[in-house]
Amino acid sequence: MSDLVKDERMKVYLATAGEYSDYRVVRVFARKEDAEAYELANDVEEYELTEGPIEVRRWHTLGWCPWIPDREATGMAAANPFWGNEMRDYDDQPRNVIHKWQDDRFGRRLAVEGWDLDRIRKVYSEQRAQFIARQDMGVENA
Repeated sequence: MSDLVKDERMKVYLATAGEYSDYRVVRVFARKEDAEAYELANDVEEYELTEGPIEVRRWHTLGWCPWIPDREATGMAAANPFWGNEMRDYDDQPRNVIHKWQDDRFGRRLAVEGWDLDRIRKVYSEQRAQFIARQDMGVENA
């Protein structure tokens, strides 16, 4: 077996039909051209095959909206900061923490995400403190 063949990842091609609640996989093919030629499908999706089990862990998100007073969620009021999580494929990077500022119609909003909740809280606190300090100095938070 050549090195090229060994290094290529095995792919499968899903021949699909329908949309939304009618969406379904009608066949799985080893070759893209076969999936594209299948008459009962209207789309083809490409996926890499995975060997072995995949570890799944909880991915956390901690967010803050500076224009909303900090509070616990009560009744119809949104919590600030807000917290959420979901199960995801683990990327084997336990210290991975991502922070991003996003603009929406109300202003800037902070989202900090990662595997380790303690590290997320640390990055969140640092980002929030920097935002407030710039605001107190009259510097625009861009």
